Amino acid sequence: MALVLGVGACSDMPTRFLAPEVPLVVQLPLVDSLLTLQELIADTTQLHIEPGSGNLSLALAGELTPVILGKELGRIDTLRFERSFQLNDIAAFREHFQGWSHGALELPLRSLFPQIPQPPAEAVVPPIAAPVQIDSILRLPEEILAVAYRAGTAELRVENRYPVPIRIEAPAGYSQPGIVLRTPGYGEWFVPVSAAQQVIPPGESRGQSTDPGGPLHLPLAGVVLSAETQLSLSLSSPGSGGQRVAYSSESVLRVVLQPSGVELVWARVLPSSAWEAELPVEVPLPNDAALSGGTFHLLALRTEVENGFPIALRGEWRFGQLRRNGTPVRQTFSLGAGERREDELVLQGPLALVPETEDQGVIRTLRLRSWVQLPPAAEPVTLQAEHGVTVRVVVDTVAIAWAEGRQLPVASFPAQAESEVWLQGNLGLLSQVEVEFAELLIEAQLENTAAVGFRVEGTIEVADRNRGVLARLPVPPQTVQPAVKEAGILRGQQTRWELRYTGVRLTERPRFVRFLWTVVPEADQGWAFADTSRLRGNVTVLIPVRMRIQQLRYENQWAWTGGEVLRRQGQKLERATLVVEVKNRFPVGLQLFVVFSDSLGSVRVPPEGELVFGAAPVEASGVAVREQHSIERIELDERHLPGILHAQQVALTLVGRTEAADYVRVRSSDYVHLRVMLRAEMSLP
Repeated sequence: MALVLGVGACSDMPTRFLAPEVPLVVQLPLVDSLLTLQELIADTTQLHIEPGSGNLSLALAGELTPVILGKELGRIDTLRFERSFQLNDIAAFREHFQGWSHGALELPLRSLFPQIPQPPAEAVVPPIAAPVQIDSILRLPEEILAVAYRAGTAELRVENRYPVPIRIEAPAGYSQPGIVLRTPGYGEWFVPVSAAQQVIPPGESRGQSTDPGGPLHLPLAGVVLSAETQLSLSLSSPGSGGQRVAYSSESVLRVVLQPSGVELVWARVLPSSAWEAELPVEVPLPNDAALSGGTFHLLALRTEVENGFPIALRGEWRFGQLRRNGTPVRQTFSLGAGERREDELVLQGPLALVPETEDQGVIRTLRLRSWVQLPPAAEPVTLQAEHGVTVRVVVDTVAIAWAEGRQLPVASFPAQAESEVWLQGNLGLLSQVEVEFAELLIEAQLENTAAVGFRVEGTIEVADRNRGVLARLPVPPQTVQPAVKEAGILRGQQTRWELRYTGVRLTERPRFVRFLWTVVPEADQGWAFADTSRLRGNVTVLIPVRMRIQQLRYENQWAWTGGEVLRRQGQKLERATLVVEVKNRFPVGLQLFVVFSDSLGSVRVPPEGELVFGAAPVEASGVAVREQHSIERIELDERHLPGILHAQQVALTLVGRTEAADYVRVRSSDYVHLRVMLRAEMSLP
């Protein structure tokens, strides 16, 4: 409290003594307060102050719904395989009709020279003056009764194991040396020999590619061989030239017929043992995926096998890449002639995925081998070229527990994550303002527990409490760091995004933030994931606050002892003035009044209305550029002075408002400095 005393004197002495009147001015401070946003807003725990600018933002935070990466990265949609394996497509069956090791014809030495002793012996082998015609039944494998060829080549090889030379002559009915094959009812086929092939010295052969004259080939198109097929050739020999030569039972002329590259028209067979064949079912993994290993929880598939042979089949599915307790998985089946069988196979895990030898360490194809058997037959069976087995496989479900490799099954996948964002505290007086959401800063903290890096882009939807979309915002390409694989354990890595958007207009406070992503894995250096791998985290939405203040209200009261001070003077209060000084840096106009009160009543200053103070000047963005300094003086009249003298409390009310449709930005550095004093004037006797 300050006292200002004024004393006046007169040069003339009064004729009678009068008590002098001394003017007394008393200045009583009422309020001296610096009010910042923290005083004007009851709870600012959810307000974020941006470093540097001091701008205020609403901070709304929540946890994102996780993206289950194990399901997305290992997504193998329905895989299909269908193939008909006809007779000529089944290599193991076709081998029965080519590559014979049987001798088609073996002529002992005495069949051409009957006058020599029985072997073993030594004798002079006489010459053959006239060619000898040899007709012999062709020896086929015992299981093949007859076979008609559509294509292929038969190699004829003549091996001379005689101790004398042999010469191939022209057979009956032919003018050129050669060999004849004849099947009654189907025709005959001639294989000519050249001059270099005509004479075969002892211990040599003709007909192989390394022999003189090269190979002897019979095109098999249209050829039919059966148990009645004859091999005919005409032979001569100069004999041993009068010299004794040794020979044995192994001294034979051997003619071998060896088909290769054959295609059949039909075959009449009588299998004495099971004919077993592998029907490869190879289902490529999507996206050229390359897996070096893994574990399946489940593999569910449907198989269909149609037996087109006129004979029953036994079969077995063999999953060489899948191991249960170290053993390849197998499943048997059987089919009657012309029968079709459908099965649903549900292979429960854990199933280890292990590359086979032909995978060369990397699995790019799910390989299911169907092994089939033609069992021994009691009666002959005719197999046509169109006979065969049709295999259909549909892989419905592949549930991966763990996988690693070089190329993922998916090139990209859509993902959605949502967070319900909340203001946890009570914003207090901010509920009395209308907020314009003109900018957004979205921060996301993500944890990736898959050893797969990602490139992510898409859209952010900001929605209200009814999930109505307030804004759709583009997400420029972002990266997500991969987890670290250590000793078979995936350790999650953190990635932080900060996305700033301007020019956004939201009609109300957001409640939901939804990420609609396209996720592109980046796994050039190898990857690994488990079914527990997740992309999870939280999101914070920072909204720089621009407000149209409807009612920003500040109230406070203090004990008032100034009236007692004045009463102790014992003099009449002649005049009182309320002096209000305001330094306003808020971009908000202010209205203020003061109330003096006791238990019997109150006095409001100013008596009617409020004191009005202008807002701080603002720039285009609504930010205050300097403080607005104002001083107001209110003269108090006789009606109010008694109330002020007896008042026990003084209260101050400050109300802030913006003009209609005006939005301003309040910063942490904004303030209002209030100073209120009561100036009282009286005279001392």
